[in-house]
Amino acid sequence: MEQLTSLFHRNFPFCVREEAYVRTLLSQEKNICITETDSCGNLIGAAVLEENTILMLCVDAEHRKRGIGERLLRKAEETIRGTGYDCAVIGVGKHYLMPGIPAARPVIAETLQPDAIYEGLEDHTSFFRKRGYSHSWDCNCFDMRMELAGYAVLPFPTEGIAYRWAAPEDIPGITACTDRAHESFTKYYRDPSFYRQDSAKRVFAAEADGKIVGTLIVSFAAEGEGLGSVGCTAVDPDYQGRKIASNLVILGTGLLRDAGFSKAFLGYTYTGLDKLYGFAGYRICVYYYMAEKKL
Repeated sequence: MEQLTSLFHRNFPFCVREEAYVRTLLSQEKNICITETDSCGNLIGAAVLEENTILMLCVDAEHRKRGIGERLLRKAEETIRGTGYDCAVIGVGKHYLMPGIPAARPVIAETLQPDAIYEGLEDHTSFFRKRGYSHSWDCNCFDMRMELAGYAVLPFPTEGIAYRWAAPEDIPGITACTDRAHESFTKYYRDPSFYRQDSAKRVFAAEADGKIVGTLIVSFAAEGEGLGSVGCTAVDPDYQGRKIASNLVILGTGLLRDAGFSKAFLGYTYTGLDKLYGFAGYRICVYYYMAEKKL
């Protein structure tokens, strides 16, 4: 397990995930792990499968261009086919370490906010394209980040809207809002620990006339020391178009700054959200190729 986790961190140093989650996901009993070792028995490459999803496929830099990656991928596809699936996906299954294959440029040509790609990020999408994988989304997927030093973005005027931390008694109103806005988010907002003052993840809310009309999850170092995060932004459809979502992000990011964080991060975002989070100063740092192949 330690070797597998170390392999992941060596090959994806830019990937922001909770360490406990990485270890849990890589060690699932149902996973199938295909490995390559050197002459001393050290792990130098691996493909980790969950059903028909390739959770991770990588080879250490000094051992690439020797056919190891191609061999791992071929064995992974054979395994997936042998368990009854006719399609292999990378990243976008039940769980994920990364949403897809990391890329240094947009996967689909379109107008996006200016980016700030991680320095030295390698783009391996061509490896998978040549072997029959295609992007399964009709838009781009990416992570975003920003430096919080000097952060001073002001919220937009939103008359009649108040912003505050949510309390346990707000859960019914919070989930009613997310059910209407983004039902897939509701499962996260049901977690009672998110409503404690000492929690590493807390719910920030927008309220109008006693009704919860917008929600945001603010994370304090949940995904790494010195790193804050915001996400799962949702606004009741009746209140959309009033800059409430933008204000939740702007104010939530300010709370991270006030808590002493130096960097902020957004994971698994997509076309359109670059503008929403761009208002607060976030920039795209890595794109993802949401790979899929019919076997």
